[in-house]
Amino acid sequence: MHCIGGMMKSVQRKNFGHNLVLQPTATCTPANEQEVLAVLDQHRGQQIRAIGKLHSWSKAVVADNVLLDLRQLNDVQLQQDGDHLVATVGAGCKIKHLLSKLDRQGATLPSLGLITEQTIAGAISTGTHGSGNHSMSHFVEAVRLARYDDTSGKAIIEDVNDGEELQAARCSLGSLGIILAIKIRCRTQYNVQEHFSESTRLSEVLDAEASFPLQQFYLIPWRWTYLCQHRREDDQARSRLASLYRLYWLLVVDFGMHLLITFLTRFVHSRRLIRTAFRHLIPSVVIRDWKVTDRSSSMLVMKHDAFRHIEIELFVRRDQLANALEYVQEVMKVAGGEKETLPENNQRRIEEIGLQEDVVGLYDQYCHHYPVCVRRVLPDNTLISMSCGTKEDWYALSFISYEKPARRTGYFLFASFLARSMSRLFHARPHWGKVCPLDAKELESLYPKFDRFRAICNTFDSEGVFRNSWTETLLKADSRSS
Repeated sequence: MHCIGGMMKSVQRKNFGHNLVLQPTATCTPANEQEVLAVLDQHRGQQIRAIGKLHSWSKAVVADNVLLDLRQLNDVQLQQDGDHLVATVGAGCKIKHLLSKLDRQGATLPSLGLITEQTIAGAISTGTHGSGNHSMSHFVEAVRLARYDDTSGKAIIEDVNDGEELQAARCSLGSLGIILAIKIRCRTQYNVQEHFSESTRLSEVLDAEASFPLQQFYLIPWRWTYLCQHRREDDQARSRLASLYRLYWLLVVDFGMHLLITFLTRFVHSRRLIRTAFRHLIPSVVIRDWKVTDRSSSMLVMKHDAFRHIEIELFVRRDQLANALEYVQEVMKVAGGEKETLPENNQRRIEEIGLQEDVVGLYDQYCHHYPVCVRRVLPDNTLISMSCGTKEDWYALSFISYEKPARRTGYFLFASFLARSMSRLFHARPHWGKVCPLDAKELESLYPKFDRFRAICNTFDSEGVFRNSWTETLLKADSRSS
């Protein structure tokens, strides 16, 4: 076990977005489960948090006391469990490592997010998702935890595999204990066909879901059209030009487009050029109607982590999507200085919820410079993942900024206003792993079973040692009345 702590050395870490700094008093990298238990026994009474790859922007990742880096717990075992394929995966295993091991055995995960650098424990703990399916958390069948026994006070290992306890453990914000491993449902490897089209009508995009259930789409700022990435499972073999398509995507989209956006945002600082780029240049680099079939684990991901950025993602139900996207466009125009205030109907609603001064303060403070990615997420069987608690599909609206960390004041104003206003107008839920500006009461009110989640957390961790200050505020028993 490698352990740096106490008076020896304080190792400062930053998250991917460089909006958070972690400065733990002790950092340990256990090699196995027994060493995790030894760390817990050694640091009894102190706050202990595990980290993944820190590809998160929310305060859920902060660990300022004892930090556990579980990168060495990365084993993968695939087995048949009845009619299902199930993988038992070490908490510190990167998703890309997991996909590689599964692929060699003809399997893959049933749901994938855009990036594969995350660890599996970090991904499920915050509700990571893709498009057209449930989140990854939904497919978790068991969670193996290290925690303290209330009677003996010693560190123990517990397997959580059914009931509301499993629903809580599937998306727990790291607050039930230290995740050692998970058991997650898998499926046989499959191919996905995709092609792009552009539309001015949201209804047309949503109608295409019947034929392309895995699709995701993008609201193009300043052009105000929808660029749709139609996707569906395909029984056909990998396309002859799939390798060329992957190269095109890597060079033109993953790097070329992002280099242009980064250059315009960080160095040129010209709103006029940003708007011009999105109205004419950036949409033109996406080839329409080129139908390509490739392996799912290649088609469903991006090199979204190649350039440092920050992100807020808000989930709305399908019946709120059209109004929410119209509202988002109005807010972007105010923030970007094109309009001084919202149209009359939404301005009146903003006044009713007491945010009229915030609209005034937002004017001309931030020019949005990235497509708004919209992904459909099916309802989850969890207690607090963002798409849980209803029978209706949810849509995740992602707002990304490539501004340098020192120049993000306008973005934070924009993100905070969107989160606070959309939670009240559309019951929008912020992603737990991304910028999350709402206070504890606002967050709790969005989840019907949050009280049950809190009770389970308090049962598994009665002394609150597996929390940080942010999750402590969420999980205090009297937070609704405080």
